[in-house]
Amino acid sequence: MRLSVVIPAHNEAGSIAETLDGITGALAREGVDYEVVVVDDASADDTAAVVAKVTERDARVRCIRSPYPGGFGFAVRAGLDVYAGDAVAIVMADGSDSPTDLVAYHRVLMAGYDCAFGSRFIAGSRVYDYPRFKLGINRLVNLGIRLMF
Repeated sequence: MRLSVVIPAHNEAGSIAETLDGITGALAREGVDYEVVVVDDASADDTAAVVAKVTERDARVRCIRSPYPGGFGFAVRAGLDVYAGDAVAIVMADGSDSPTDLVAYHRVLMAGYDCAFGSRFIAGSRVYDYPRFKLGINRLVNLGIRLMF
């Protein structure tokens, strides 16, 4: 089973190489067949050039420019339009998602499940270095949605 990893990226030149190295390293160590699709979301920095250097080392990594208007959701959509694997995972470009979670996701799928979901906010999870203000807003909005529905 080939795992596709879609990474929306907007001005991530400073972090994308480390993120890619972590992901490709973890998947390769576990023998996971993979591709990584970085979706450049109208970056004004060298994000695409940094990804191109990683592609020289690992041809399973590629970068596309989003054909859609700017924004996270459209960048995800662009990646979902082009991925070629049997399953897909969406990962943040800033390295805030652990590559070991991708390995765990792949194992769940290989065990016969149709899908797997992860969240940094479910019971048993731990949140590291998440901005306190953003965390507070996230939790407040989530509570509001649960109360409404």
